[in-house]
Amino acid sequence: MGDRGNGLTRREVLKGAGAAVASMGVVSLAASRASAQGEWDHTTDILVVGSGVGACSAAVTAHDNGDAVLLIEKAEFLGGTSAKSAGVLWIPNNFTLKARGIEDGRADCLAYMARFSYPERFDPQAPAFGLEAHELALLEAFYDNASPAVDRLRASGALSVAEWRMFALDRPATDYLDNVPENKVPAGRPLGPVNAEGAMGLGAELMAQLTRAVQQRGVATLTGHRAARLVTDGERGVIGLEAETGGATVTIRARKAVIFATGGYVHDPGLTARHQRGRLYGSCAMPMAEGDFIRIAGAAGARMGKLGSAWRTQVLLEECLNSPMLAAGAFYIPGDSMLQVNKYGLRVVNEHRNYNDRTEVHSAYDASRAEYPNQVLFMIYDQRSAEGFAGAYPIPAKPGDAAHVLSGSTLEALTARVSERLEEIAASTGGLSLDPAFGANLKATIQRFNGFAIAGRDEDFQRGAAAYDNEWHPVFSPMAADSGWPANRYPALCMHPLRDEGPYYCTLLVAGALDTCGGPAIDASARVLDAGGKPIRGLYGAGNCIASPSGEAYYGAGHTLGMSLTFGYIAANAAHGEKLAET
Repeated sequence: MGDRGNGLTRREVLKGAGAAVASMGVVSLAASRASAQGEWDHTTDILVVGSGVGACSAAVTAHDNGDAVLLIEKAEFLGGTSAKSAGVLWIPNNFTLKARGIEDGRADCLAYMARFSYPERFDPQAPAFGLEAHELALLEAFYDNASPAVDRLRASGALSVAEWRMFALDRPATDYLDNVPENKVPAGRPLGPVNAEGAMGLGAELMAQLTRAVQQRGVATLTGHRAARLVTDGERGVIGLEAETGGATVTIRARKAVIFATGGYVHDPGLTARHQRGRLYGSCAMPMAEGDFIRIAGAAGARMGKLGSAWRTQVLLEECLNSPMLAAGAFYIPGDSMLQVNKYGLRVVNEHRNYNDRTEVHSAYDASRAEYPNQVLFMIYDQRSAEGFAGAYPIPAKPGDAAHVLSGSTLEALTARVSERLEEIAASTGGLSLDPAFGANLKATIQRFNGFAIAGRDEDFQRGAAAYDNEWHPVFSPMAADSGWPANRYPALCMHPLRDEGPYYCTLLVAGALDTCGGPAIDASARVLDAGGKPIRGLYGAGNCIASPSGEAYYGAGHTLGMSLTFGYIAANAAHGEKLAET
């Protein structure tokens, strides 16, 4: 963002995102293009690219290992998307579990992760759980290093975290797949940053701590520097990097390694169109997530892992029509007298499952009709949810008082209004329209759902059957005690029959993402692999810029940050062992 190529300043990005991260007094280094061959503008042992949780973890670890470290960031400020996140870290076998005497055993945790990441191949009796050796090695590396990484950062004063509790329930956070037998510790793995007053903070607090730790160690930091290309030297591998800033090219020598811990490619329309199933309409990632590492590593001969992966969330179509760069996604869908239907008026998903898994349904392809019938899902709710859950995003504070909400006094009127709106925005949806049977099907769908709510058993999509559904529901969308509506008296807290009379409301939901997580492949030491599967010497990766070590599974709250922090730590330790290049 140094050249304002995307038209956003630090103030504009954070204002639009609703995030705030204090300036950490970034070290400013004068940079000029080396004038003679063999000269470098900067020289360091380890160069870290990025400034989110994985990059700062790598920079702090590398410095504490005794390596000289230089960190560069494309934006004019530090923190990346991590700074606007919830700041939670999913860390298996962490110190808070141990303090409570809970054993998060290696074999059991690996079974849970393997089951979630590779359900199509998971076999608890098979060697490596049915996974390829390198797939299991990545999961093992995560388990083996996640807790030690946090412990070391805590011991060094770089990080202050505690057990993250579901504040409405005051209990440890439930995992996103708590209801499978392989998950022996279904709650308690997430940690959150604690501020100086002892209160739990968000991503801004997490990154304030880590960027402060980077600066306190005297790590040189260059903002407004966009990584452009790697410098390689035969068998020595990667020996440095060229970065662009203010129209100039800066050369940086890395005597041991270059570690990339940057964003994905969610804000590159060409890459998302090429690699994502269906369509991604928008993302709450920072605008700098443009897939730079895919191009840079690819030019150096890196093997690509899965490129179609993403950390997914539903987003509001109406907001995406204004800009694909969003403040937030529809992570937790509020309301109990609420359901989602597709263009045919049919339910297609458990509306209260976690955002990553729930959003997958948008990309389901109907081979008979040659279409994506769930391209847009229609969140339908009644006056009870409109008032009882008012202000729980995306339900507005006052019923119908938001541009993204459509309303009708009856289901027929609501259907007509939805159809009218789809016609108005047809150019943005490929001409999507409601099927003629939508109205009749919607009535039948609501009647069926109401029966499930009364019985407390969703026979179609098992909404409310898992602890996750009912426990996360009041955390981010508690029912307002002063709404005038009685508390849910039915068996499942997240299901309540819709009323027989209007008004009714509708919000249009589409597929979005926190960020993509597809890119170059790494090994268990976070070394980037070449086309033949061998490590590229001197090149490491962590975070959303690489092919996710967990595939597309989102184990629990804080999964992405926990994974990134851990592999940044792994990369720094492995890079420390690289032979120092003296020439």
